[in-house]
Amino acid sequence: MLNIATINVQNKYKLKKYNGLYKSEDHVKMLVSLINKYKLDIIGLQEVNERYFERIKTNLEKRFVCYGNFRYPKSFITRNFYPFSTYNESVPVITNRKILNKKTKLLPWISSYVPRIVTIMELEIKELGLITVLNTHIDYLKNKTKIKQLNRLEEIINNIKVPVILMGDFNMTIKNKNFKKFIENMEKLNIKRVDIKEKTYKYFEDEFAIDHIFISNCFNVEEIIIEKNETYNNFSDHYPVILRLSINNNNSN
Repeated sequence: MLNIATINVQNKYKLKKYNGLYKSEDHVKMLVSLINKYKLDIIGLQEVNERYFERIKTNLEKRFVCYGNFRYPKSFITRNFYPFSTYNESVPVITNRKILNKKTKLLPWISSYVPRIVTIMELEIKELGLITVLNTHIDYLKNKTKIKQLNRLEEIINNIKVPVILMGDFNMTIKNKNFKKFIENMEKLNIKRVDIKEKTYKYFEDEFAIDHIFISNCFNVEEIIIEKNETYNNFSDHYPVILRLSINNNNSN
């Protein structure tokens, strides 16, 4: 069994120097409690600012690694000026599995407000062997930018020769025609979108997800959990999406 999750932790950028502490709540510790509660093996996070990231690494158990570069590299001059530093986010992957390779790539973004990135991690898991995990956060404003970013993800995945887990906040529902096309293209690569039948962004009126997980056909979905416990009410404006996967070793793709 492999337990995975995609969680947009919400960068509360309006709070000066937000690091996961909110009123009397510690959202970093809530994140760790979610990881422990569901015995998660692989977690993709979105909207992780620098201070939040550092506290994650401090609070995680030693068996976990948290990796992901940021939108703006340290040498980028505007990183230190508003609003760029406010939005300097990472999309890290947390895992307790063996990491063989890891990197962060830039997605097309010039026509948008801020850069978008994808974290790519090659893991070795006992049950299957090598897999590649990708975690991202797609642009929310411009449809043309979304299309370019989906196309770049497809190019990256098309060159991966091992089973894939792709997760993240796509800022699109299955009603979006371009996202439908992306789903179809993933299916041609033997990668399926997990059928989440409820909203994952709290303020949507319709029951459609914008946080998605794609998995190669060698994975079977045993359980889908959308965490809506009131304990985590202020944790984020998204609901954590959690999957329990089994592995079909007869299907290597």
